Amino acid sequence: MKKHNNPYIYAGLTALSVIFVTMLMIFIIFRFKELSEGVAKITKILQPVFIGAVLAYLLTPVCNKIETLAERILPESKNKQKIKSLLGVLLSSLLALAIFVVLLMLIVPATYNSIIELIKTAPSYVTNLIKWINETEKLKDYPDIRRYVLGLIDSITNRFESVASIIDLTKSDFLPSIQSVLSSLSNGISVAFSVILNIVIGFIISIYLVSSRATFSRQSKMTLYAVLKPKAADMIFEEVKFADKMFSGFLRGKMVDSAIVGVICFIVLRLMEFPDATLISVIVGVTNIIPVFGPFIGAIPSALLIFVADPKKTIVFAIFILILQQVDGNIIGPKCMGSNVNLSAFWTLFAILFFGGLWGFIGMLVGVPLFAVIYDILKKLIVHNLRRHGKEELIAGGGGEAEAAVETVVITSEDDEAEDTAKEVTESDTKEETENNISSVSTVITRKIKRKITFESDLGIPEGSSLSDEKQE
Repeated sequence: MKKHNNPYIYAGLTALSVIFVTMLMIFIIFRFKELSEGVAKITKILQPVFIGAVLAYLLTPVCNKIETLAERILPESKNKQKIKSLLGVLLSSLLALAIFVVLLMLIVPATYNSIIELIKTAPSYVTNLIKWINETEKLKDYPDIRRYVLGLIDSITNRFESVASIIDLTKSDFLPSIQSVLSSLSNGISVAFSVILNIVIGFIISIYLVSSRATFSRQSKMTLYAVLKPKAADMIFEEVKFADKMFSGFLRGKMVDSAIVGVICFIVLRLMEFPDATLISVIVGVTNIIPVFGPFIGAIPSALLIFVADPKKTIVFAIFILILQQVDGNIIGPKCMGSNVNLSAFWTLFAILFFGGLWGFIGMLVGVPLFAVIYDILKKLIVHNLRRHGKEELIAGGGGEAEAAVETVVITSEDDEAEDTAKEVTESDTKEETENNISSVSTVITRKIKRKITFESDLGIPEGSSLSDEKQE
C-alpha cells in the first residue's frame, strides 16, 4: 500500500487539531459553570452505581476465596459451577451486610450516649472555666482577651442549652421553636433517607456486578482489543493490571490493618476502663484508613470524648495512641499491605492533600494509590522519550524504580521493533512468494501447451479440429 508522505497533509492535520483543541478549551472556559453543574447532576444520579462498583470491587476477593473453597468441598455434579458461583455471591454479600449492621449497632447507640453525657456535663465544665478565668490574675491585665473568651463561652453555652431543650420536651422554650426544629428535622430525615436509599441500591448493584464479573471482564477486554490496535491495547491492559494491584493492595490491606487496630484499641480501652471504649475504637479504626493524617484525625475527637468524661485519662490515651500507631506503622501495616505504592513521603503527602481537597474523605482514601498509578504512567512516558532521544545516561541515576521502568520500556520497544521487523519480513516474503508462484504457474502452463501441441502433431490432427478443441477444453 502506498504511503502518503506529503508534508502539507501533516501540516494541515496539525493545524486542524490545534484549532479544535483551542475551540474546545474556549468552550470549557466560558461554559465551565454549566459543565460543572451537568457533571455534578450526572454524578448524583450515578451515585448508587459508584457505591455498587466500590462494594463489588471490595467483595470480589472474598467471593473468589469462597468459590475456591466451594470447589474443593462440593462433589462433582452437572450444576457445580452454578452452585459455586451462587454460594460465593450469597456468602460475600451476607458478610458485607453483617459488617454494616454491626458497625451501625456499635456507632449509633454509643454516639447518642456520648452526646447526652456531653450535654449533661458541659454546664459544670463551663462554670468551672468561667470561675477560673475570673480568678486568674493574668487575664485581668488583658481585658480584650478576657472579654473574647467569655463571649465565646456564652455562645457555646447557648448552643448547648438549645440542644438540651430539644432533647428535654418539658422545657418551656421548646414550644416556640418547634417549627424550626421540625423543619430541620425533616431536612435531616430527607438527607438520611436519600443516603440510605443510595446505599441499598448500591448494595443490590454490587450483587449483580459480583455475579457477572467474569462477563464484564471479558466484554471489556473484547471492546479494548476491538477499538485499539493490539500494541496499544496490551499497554492499557498492563496498566489496568498495575492499577488493580495498587488499589487492591492498598485499600484491602488498609481495611484489614484498620480492623486490627480498632480491635486492639477496644481491648486495651476496655481493660483500662476508659469511657466510651466502643465508640472511640470505631473512630480510631475508621480514621486509620487515611494515611499519615488518619491517626491524628481519629485521636483528636476521641481525646475530647475522654476529656469530658475523665480528664485525667486523656494523657494516658494520647500515650497509648502514639504507641499503637508506632506498632501499626512498623509491624501491623507492612504485614497487611498487599503491595507497596513506591511513593516517597513527599508525594504521599502531596497526594493526600491534593485529592483530599478535591474529593474530601474519599480523596484522602484513594489519593495515594491513584497518584501511584499516575506517577507510574508519567515515569514510563519520560523513560521512553529519553530513550528515543538517546539520553539513557540520565536514567542511570534514577535508582531501582528508574531501572524497572527502563526494563519495561526496553521490553516494549523491543517488542515493537520485533513486530515491525516481522511485518517487513512477512511483506517481503509475501511479495517474493507471490512472484515465485506466478513464475512457477507460468512455467507449468507453457510446458502443458508445448506437450499438447507435440501430441496433436504426432497424431496428425490438424489445428482447429474437434478433438483438439475437446482437449483444449
